[in-house]
Amino acid sequence: MRGRLLYAWAQTLLFFGRNAAALSAFRQVVEQDPAHEEAWSVIGFLEAERGAISEAIPAFERALALRPNDAALCFNAAFALQKAGEHERAMPLLTRAIGLDPKLDRAWYGLGLSLAHVGRYEEAIVQFREAARLQPLNPYAGYQLAAAFFKLGRREELEKEYARIKLFDPKVSAIMRRDFGIHDPDVTL
Repeated sequence: MRGRLLYAWAQTLLFFGRNAAALSAFRQVVEQDPAHEEAWSVIGFLEAERGAISEAIPAFERALALRPNDAALCFNAAFALQKAGEHERAMPLLTRAIGLDPKLDRAWYGLGLSLAHVGRYEEAIVQFREAARLQPLNPYAGYQLAAAFFKLGRREELEKEYARIKLFDPKVSAIMRRDFGIHDPDVTL
């Protein structure tokens, strides 16, 4: 199979959940056309999905080299690096994603996660606040913001974030009570 037909076949396999066969077909696509950014990106996703992060990273990096101004690709490459525990390498890609698309809340959140992972909690707070501002009903940004406050001993701010999350997500607020030792007289166990 050649060119577009092979790519269409790979997409069809993917559509029907035949991921292993789709991965093989997408690999054939990039063998024929090493500049096929979309195929490289899908290879990255498929490799990450099957847990082969060491294979996903170079695929995303290839896609990103072909389309360097794509915020989502920057995020995807960074996410794979984070999964591999390479937070220092992920941070510039996340910063680049934010520069390309300042409304990409998951990039702010991801940068906050990497910063927190390396112990840079003050900087992480800035990122989590922006992620929470962009997606105010995302309880995970609020949880991570509270976790950074907890690490820094900023109890009043932690409890304020807990109160905000409690308004719309009882499950995450329960986890926050447990993880951060929050006593809430309004909650009966």
